[in-house]
Amino acid sequence: MEWSTKENRIAVIALHKCGMEKKKIFNTLKPLKINLRFVYRAIKLFEDTGDINDHERSGRPRIVRTPRAIAAVRSRLNRNPVRKQKILSQEMNISERSVSRIIGDDLRLGAYKRQTGQLLTAALKENRVKKCKRLLKKYGARRYKKILFTDEKIFTVQEKFNKQNDRVYARSAQEAATLVPRVEKGHHPASVMVWWGVSYDGVCSIHFCEKGVKTAAKNYQRDILNNVVKPLNETMFKNQPWTFQQDSAPAHKAKTTQKWLKNHLPDFISIEDWPSGSPDLNPLDYKLWSVLEDMVCHKRHRNLESLKKDLTEAVDNFPIYEVRTAIDEWPDRLRRCVEANGGHFE
Repeated sequence: MEWSTKENRIAVIALHKCGMEKKKIFNTLKPLKINLRFVYRAIKLFEDTGDINDHERSGRPRIVRTPRAIAAVRSRLNRNPVRKQKILSQEMNISERSVSRIIGDDLRLGAYKRQTGQLLTAALKENRVKKCKRLLKKYGARRYKKILFTDEKIFTVQEKFNKQNDRVYARSAQEAATLVPRVEKGHHPASVMVWWGVSYDGVCSIHFCEKGVKTAAKNYQRDILNNVVKPLNETMFKNQPWTFQQDSAPAHKAKTTQKWLKNHLPDFISIEDWPSGSPDLNPLDYKLWSVLEDMVCHKRHRNLESLKKDLTEAVDNFPIYEVRTAIDEWPDRLRRCVEANGGHFE
């Protein structure tokens, strides 16, 4: 049975009194089909009046947010859920504010970002399910805490910028431009590929790859596996059993590379066991690269040396709790991938 608006407010205020943040209240009460705006308004009403009852209405009948208008908005959104409020306002000849209130208050709908993800064919989905089950069986209990997860990523000297979320509060666009420097983008910015490894026991020093390392197996074996990974037997893991992970890049799945891993490491996830094309299953891809990027790329770097210096310092001071939290998510992600039949699960 669907709760009344008053009962929903009671639930919101009860969690608010417990010290829960607004967004967490919204996530907790999602089954009640309330939106984030309802949470904010209920808490503001309570803080302003000390009561959970809504303000008294004037009694004047609605002339815009009528049942007919609400039904029309619902119908249009059912046909096209990415329709813009401005377009709805123009089509229906009502104000954007009224459209917003119909969507938020009457239809109880929220605006969410469209999801992105890797292309998953039927064969790839089947492959992901099979390999996730295999990984869970072998490492799902506690052995995953002894896995060294690795990956490569290209960093540029440019400032990281999210056009949708980065906002400047000012009285005008002209004033905003004077308060915060413009994000400058150039053609073909200087970049460097880095290799990094993380585990529950710590993180590796970041390795800057020379051109050709990613595609040349002999360079990968010499510069990364032999010089960086092999010493971890005695340093990070102190001659204890551990497992090496890598993706299915050409240099990684080369026969000579697989042979090197078998000869020099106590255990490794082979190309037959790691799901290819699955960044959503690597802690570096689904969490840690973005944390590192936030630490380093919040500004534009003058040159590559400045970028490398900041990357090195950030890795040296990288919070271990972020690493362990991301790795602890890994077994659950494997299970969710299986439940989604190898499809997207985020």
